[in-house]
Amino acid sequence: MDPTTFTLIFVSVAAVFFICFCLCIWCDETDGPEQPAETPEQRVARTLAEWEALAALAAEAAAAPVPPVLMPLPYFPYAAAAQGGGVATETPPVECSICLEPLRQWQLCSEVPACRHVFHRECLGAWARNSGSCPLCRAKIVPGSDEVKVADDMV
Repeated sequence: MDPTTFTLIFVSVAAVFFICFCLCIWCDETDGPEQPAETPEQRVARTLAEWEALAALAAEAAAAPVPPVLMPLPYFPYAAAAQGGGVATETPPVECSICLEPLRQWQLCSEVPACRHVFHRECLGAWARNSGSCPLCRAKIVPGSDEVKVADDMV
């Protein structure tokens, strides 16, 4: 390497370091004055304010209405409706509107008694614990005394 190239590289690297150094000093000066340390009184006041805010949130959460605890809904095996002499015809599969999976033959399902919408047993149970209403029509989910033997494509 000839001396001119070496000098050019050295001066370029030194210039880059000098610019970075100047920028660091300039940035430190433009950040503004440093904040004084927090006094013990300020720390106690800030902590009390945080605790009061948390207590208010806890009281608000405790006052929120809780969905009623529901008795287990009755369940039954799903059976596709038979048409034309007891032979099931090719119809599009019926889906559970909660998980969007098809209801399969003899799979355990539950029905909302008020509106007779049918869903997978697990899906409706989880939905009822959180919501208390039908996912399709918002009818109130109340376990009925009607015992359902088999669902016949009621969705």
